[in-house]
Amino acid sequence: MERWKNTNRSRKGQNEVVTTVILIAVVLVLAAVFIIISMINFGKASASTSLSLAESFMTDVADDIEASMYNPGTVLVYPLPNTQYGMFNFINNYCTINVNGIITYYSGALIYGTPPNYASLPSGYIQVIRGSTSNGAYNITSESTVIQNAAAPLISIVQYGTSTINGVSYGTYIALFPRVLVINESGNVYVYVPIIKVIPSGLRNELVMNITGIAVNTITGSPTSPLTVSITDNCIGVSSPQPQPISNVLSLRVIVINVTMTFR
Repeated sequence: MERWKNTNRSRKGQNEVVTTVILIAVVLVLAAVFIIISMINFGKASASTSLSLAESFMTDVADDIEASMYNPGTVLVYPLPNTQYGMFNFINNYCTINVNGIITYYSGALIYGTPPNYASLPSGYIQVIRGSTSNGAYNITSESTVIQNAAAPLISIVQYGTSTINGVSYGTYIALFPRVLVINESGNVYVYVPIIKVIPSGLRNELVMNITGIAVNTITGSPTSPLTVSITDNCIGVSSPQPQPISNVLSLRVIVINVTMTFR
């Protein structure tokens, strides 16, 4: 009888130990899950803050490009903002500009992107941060790569959803790239084409921008043999309607503004 009581007490003690171990394990698992969820939420909040910093930074750069583009030799240096959940990068040939089917220019872009696990927006998402439609009217989801209003921004900033560019996957990214301005003055057409040439660099401390020069190409017609001018500008991620050809043109001047960008 005494042996049975001791055995019963031993089993009861073992059950209490097992129950305690199980409770401790459950608490540890819940704590780990809580920490993981907190870290994910913190990462997403930090990624959102990083995107806001990148947007403000790019807006300042775009403003300075437009203010300096007609002053060759201007060099501007910008410390990159401290963003820990994304990266600044360059993309070559982001835009392809064609004039009359015979002259082609290529422009790069400055981008900032975040990994899909931190900040992700649906594929096809677009938000125009700095830009407009062709006539200069602002539309948050519609961007024109060829504009006909000199008061509209010439340097565009647009945010996109999930994309893969040059083999790199982004949950969302912001791109800074130039647009083309077309001015028609009584048969004299002026086409302003900013070209960003990007120079790759493994460093990411500062952005260096240099207005390297302006080149003008002129094509002339005559009253008896006028020109027809056609301009297209195709940029990655932008579905932009291209303007109708301009007929009865007496002269065409293409003003190319060369800008280089690199990191150091």
